[in-house]
Amino acid sequence: MSKFSTRMIVTLSVLVALQVVLTRFCSFNAWNVRIGLGFTALVIAAIFYGPVAAAIVGGLGDFIGSIAFPTGSYFPGFTLTQVLMGLVFGFALYRKYYNAPLFSFGNTQSQPEGTTLTGTALTQIIRIVIAVLINQCILSLLMNTLWISILYGSSFTGLLSTRAMQVAVTAPIQIIIISALQGVLKRADIKNLLAV
Repeated sequence: MSKFSTRMIVTLSVLVALQVVLTRFCSFNAWNVRIGLGFTALVIAAIFYGPVAAAIVGGLGDFIGSIAFPTGSYFPGFTLTQVLMGLVFGFALYRKYYNAPLFSFGNTQSQPEGTTLTGTALTQIIRIVIAVLINQCILSLLMNTLWISILYGSSFTGLLSTRAMQVAVTAPIQIIIISALQGVLKRADIKNLLAV
């Protein structure tokens, strides 16, 4: 992401709105568990615009959603978690870094286009799995459980078991949806529509 053009700002605004709608209206919510598709807006922003844009979409989407359509009191920790999730997706999925070796340690040469499953495709799957596992196991399970325990005064360890079931359900679904999204988002007409 080099600069914010008008078209990019409009696209990110639509993605923020998409995240609000998918998170608040198209998800299963209980007081300590949420399973939904709100992450797809973060993934789209991450793939096309990078970690900063995905973090902005995550932060603004959570803030606007919790103020406009509250499901409880606003807590900034959840917004921080969404920002960090956007960063993780951005660093793992941004097209600029996508064909680079996963752990390059200074080597930024990209692999040739059309590499077999042992190359680029496998690297892409590994990147998706790592991003989802970091977001689900560390950010959603640990951080959000901490925020819920602080907010409601519940036992952290007591909440972990119910929230671990959420991660077990959500992680494979996210991996499948992100893999499918990537195939769709590679199409030229989608790239032209989003001006990337």
